[in-house]
Amino acid sequence: MGMDAAVTGGMDDLSRAAAGPAPVVARYAERFGDLYRDEYPAVARYAYRLTGDADAAAEIAQEAFTRLLARWIGVREPRPYLYRVATNLARDRWASRTRELDARLLGVGVSAATADGPDFSVADAVDRLPARHRDVVLLHYFADLSVTDVAAALRRPAGTVKRLLSEARAELATALGDPRD
Repeated sequence: MGMDAAVTGGMDDLSRAAAGPAPVVARYAERFGDLYRDEYPAVARYAYRLTGDADAAAEIAQEAFTRLLARWIGVREPRPYLYRVATNLARDRWASRTRELDARLLGVGVSAATADGPDFSVADAVDRLPARHRDVVLLHYFADLSVTDVAAALRRPAGTVKRLLSEARAELATALGDPRD
């Protein structure tokens, strides 16, 4: 009987130990699920703004959440992380599409300068900004991230983000013909 009690007691300890991580995993899964439900539409809209393609935006948003899930325990600020990943995935897409377009233009012998005249809409003006300015404008104004979150997403000091936003606003005012001039 002494042996049976020892074995049973040991089994209870093993059962408790085996069940121990389950509540922790369930809490992580619940937190991730809440974040996904709350943030997926915003990340997808942001990705759409970057790419102009609904399918690519959905793919980028899904990939951003997949990468976050793979690093879930180690990511302290998941929201900025999602936008940083989405931005990087969109940049990769831009680079790939630019290489494809360049290859096609070289193959056909068409000059890139044959495009119609510039469209001076806000979206096009933002698209023509240098990448460092475009990123902060899109994250701050289109993704509605605070300056602190933009700084975290881009891994830059908040003061740098503020300066870049100021420079971008000045460039946009010039491009759009600010009536105050």
